[in-house]
Amino acid sequence: MKTTVLFSVLALTASVFADDELVAAAQRMNGRSQQQKNNNNSNQTQMMNVVTLTSARPESDNGWYLFADALYWHADVGSSDWANNVGNIVNQHQKNKNHSLDFKWDWGFRVGLGANIDHDMWDTNFYYTWFFTDNSNSAGNSGTSTVSNEIGNSTFLIFPNSGSIHWDIHYSMFDWELGRWHYVSKNLALRPHVGIKGGWINQDIKTKFRNQAGVQGTVASHQKFENDFWGVGPSVGINTMWVLGSAGKAMDHRFSLCGDFSGALMYGHFEVETKQKQFNQAGAQTGSTKTNGLTRNLAATMLQGFLGLSWDTPFNKGKNHFTLKAGYELQYWFRQNQLIWTDLSSANHRISDDLALQGVTAELRFDF
Repeated sequence: MKTTVLFSVLALTASVFADDELVAAAQRMNGRSQQQKNNNNSNQTQMMNVVTLTSARPESDNGWYLFADALYWHADVGSSDWANNVGNIVNQHQKNKNHSLDFKWDWGFRVGLGANIDHDMWDTNFYYTWFFTDNSNSAGNSGTSTVSNEIGNSTFLIFPNSGSIHWDIHYSMFDWELGRWHYVSKNLALRPHVGIKGGWINQDIKTKFRNQAGVQGTVASHQKFENDFWGVGPSVGINTMWVLGSAGKAMDHRFSLCGDFSGALMYGHFEVETKQKQFNQAGAQTGSTKTNGLTRNLAATMLQGFLGLSWDTPFNKGKNHFTLKAGYELQYWFRQNQLIWTDLSSANHRISDDLALQGVTAELRFDF
C-alpha cells in the first residue's frame, strides 16, 4: 500500500513538473514570436520614417532638357618657358631675359542633352566640351649675344641669336552623369552625381632657332613636339544652388548663387614625340632626328570648379522651364605636360607639369 501511494505521488509530481516545463516552453516561444513581431514592426516603422527629400529639379512636360554653354577660357601650362636671351657682358654684368609663352583668351563650347527619370526623381545627362587655343612668340638678339632654347634645347646650334615658337592645345571631352536635385532646406538645393569622363587633350609645339650670321655648318633648327593624351575614368561631384530670392507677380523668377565641384580619376595614355630638322645657310636640310619621349599609360587626375549666378523661371503654364547662368570655371589637369627636354649634354629629361583651363562660362538651359 505504501509503495502504491509512493508511486502515485511520484507520478503526480512528474506530471506537474512536465506541465510546468511545457508552459515555460510555450511562454519562451510566445516571447520569441512577440520579439520577432516587434522587430518586424520596428523595421517597417524605420522604413516608413526614411526622409525623402523634396526634388529640386526643374519640371517640364516631357522631362527632357537641352543645354549649351559658351566658354571664354584661358590656358596656363606649366614649364612653358621656351627661350632665354643671354645678353652681352658689360662691366662684369650680364642682362638676361626669360621668355614664357602666355596663351590668348579663346572661345569654346559645351552642348548636352538630359532627361528626368521617374525612379526616385533622378536625372541623367550627356555632354561634350570643346576648346582650342594657341599662341606664338619670338625672341632675338643682336651682336654676339645669344638666345638659348629652353624647350628641346637643340644641341646642333652653338650660338643661336633668334627663335620663335607656336604652341596649340586641343581639348575634347565627353561626360555622362547620373544625379538627383533635392532641397536640404528652404533655400538650399544639392545635386550629388556620379558619372564617367573621357576624351582627348592634344598639345603641339613648333620651334625655330637660327645661329648667328657667319657660323658654319648647321645654321637653323626646326623642332616639333607632340604631347597627345587620351583617357577615361569615373567622376564624382556635387552641384549646389543657393536661392537668393524671387521676383515677379507670381514670384516665379528665381535668382540663385551656384557653386559646383567635381573630380575624375582617369586611365590615361600619353604619346610624346619630338622631331628635329637641321638646315644649312642655303636652306637645304642637312639632317633630322626623332625621339619617342613617352608611350605609356599613366593615371590622370583632374579637378573642376564653378562659381556663378543663375536665373530660372517656368513658362507655358509650367510645362517648360528656362535657366540662364554665368560664372567662373576652372579645370585643373595634373601632369598633362609630359614633354621631353634635352640639355646641352644630350641627356633627356621628361617634364611632368600641369595644365589649367579657366575663364567665363555662360549656360542656357531649356526643359521641354
